[in-house]
Amino acid sequence: MSNIDFVITWVDGRDPEWRKRKEALSENSFEDEREERYRDWGLLPYWFRGVEKYAPWVGKIWFICDQNPPEWLNRDHPKLNIVRHEDYLPDEYRPAFSSHPIELNLHRIKGLSERFVYFNDDMFLLRPVKESMFFRRGLPCDSALLNTIPTDDLAGVPDGRIFYMFLNNASYINRDYDFRSCLKRNPLKWLHPAYGKDLVRNAMLCIWPRLVGTVELHLPQAFLKRTFREAWEKDFDILDMTSRHHFRNDLDVNQWLVRLHHIMKGEFSVRKPIRNAVFTLGRDNEELARTVREQKIPMICINDASMDTQTYTDSKREIQAAFDALLPQPSMFEIR
Repeated sequence: MSNIDFVITWVDGRDPEWRKRKEALSENSFEDEREERYRDWGLLPYWFRGVEKYAPWVGKIWFICDQNPPEWLNRDHPKLNIVRHEDYLPDEYRPAFSSHPIELNLHRIKGLSERFVYFNDDMFLLRPVKESMFFRRGLPCDSALLNTIPTDDLAGVPDGRIFYMFLNNASYINRDYDFRSCLKRNPLKWLHPAYGKDLVRNAMLCIWPRLVGTVELHLPQAFLKRTFREAWEKDFDILDMTSRHHFRNDLDVNQWLVRLHHIMKGEFSVRKPIRNAVFTLGRDNEELARTVREQKIPMICINDASMDTQTYTDSKREIQAAFDALLPQPSMFEIR
């Protein structure tokens, strides 16, 4: 068994007790509480099936939730650890209906391996992956791809609120590190042949004195716990403030800021970017279903989006059918 753990966060927005607690805090809130942030598409069994089939080497799986786990989940599986918010989030950061405090405090989970891979519950494995997909020589595998901060429709978020996250992350990371010095210390990690066509853009943006922004691939992310601790030492003010927000807020940073710390320090192993791996439900259903069935790439992310009830129902049926064709057999993580 590997000493690389997987961490996944999950919420079922249909849970009446959870909704009651959420709505008690939602009144008069200006924060982001859109329904699609919490909607369940019934795809979680395929996450476990994919992990069991395509990453059997994983150490432990840490399943983070703030409600009862799904009834079908086999809590007695030796690799599975159920983590409640109160198990690792300080009192002042709860209740958390935003993913940001949940993600930014992962290093506080007792027993979590120093090396771990963080998944949202909308990220799935489609074919076998080796440990070297995520870690090499003890370092997380990553791609230091530069980009200007996007202001248009990104990853199916119609109001562009994610723009603020990029802006806030860039602002704090530039406070912590001198970009030109980081570039000089590890030039090949910024200008690596593995980046392919992105190498040209990196070369152009390297002339700027500050980090202008990075590409966030929105896929399972490898981390070292020590990087979280270092980020909290450098950026306690913003990480503490973000963790105190019950809902998403335009002033927040997120776990991408922690990732930027290992990028800026050069504490990562260069990996070729996985492209065309993010799909938006309702808009990309046909291509998403084909990618799943044909296993075109090793992993994907499926973003939710605003849609009417009929579109939601049709999309859910289509995507579930594609996953069931790929992974029809229940895993040992499911009660049979």
